[in-house]
Amino acid sequence: MRERFASAFRAVARARGGARAFHPRGRWCAGTLTATFDPALPLPEGATEVAVRLSKGAGTPGGLPDVLGMAFQLPGPWDVLLSTSSARVVPRPARTWSSARYGSVTPFRSNGRVVWLAAVPEPGQTGAADLDAMPDALRFGLEVSGPWRPVGTLVVRPCTEAVGPPAFDPVHNLPAGVELAPAALARLRDWAYRGSRSGRGALIE
Repeated sequence: MRERFASAFRAVARARGGARAFHPRGRWCAGTLTATFDPALPLPEGATEVAVRLSKGAGTPGGLPDVLGMAFQLPGPWDVLLSTSSARVVPRPARTWSSARYGSVTPFRSNGRVVWLAAVPEPGQTGAADLDAMPDALRFGLEVSGPWRPVGTLVVRPCTEAVGPPAFDPVHNLPAGVELAPAALARLRDWAYRGSRSGRGALIE
């Protein structure tokens, strides 16, 4: 099953000409994540500069709606992947970068508890979901579940200099004591990412 699952994502990546199977094209941005202490997840306290990759799940052109992605790497490393979603686990297409909340889709297990992480756009922002016409800045409030509560902010600014990791690995790049849940779904994600990476002859951002 593992090889069949990975092979499917390998084939999609090859069909895309060496891009990721999902979220094939993205835009690197500079970001500032500012977090406070919360026992639910070990987010770094204070301000942390991060490279953020904004992307479109299916790769729709221009400003057409899509399931939008937001990925960044925290010290550790800790690869955080969020996408526009509703009801915590249901992917949701969005028309603009700031019209839907971004969720971790699958939760984290930390300190014996299952926790979701979300980035919630601040109100009053505009800008179609177009990778070639980004707004000057995007501002989000960070929240964790159980019940939902604020734990920080994330400010994203378009740039050309930011360089992130060649590939994100949300399954293995996690802080100590944190894992993706449930374990069976984490294994499927691991196989999918491995297949997608192996199917890329050239990395296309």
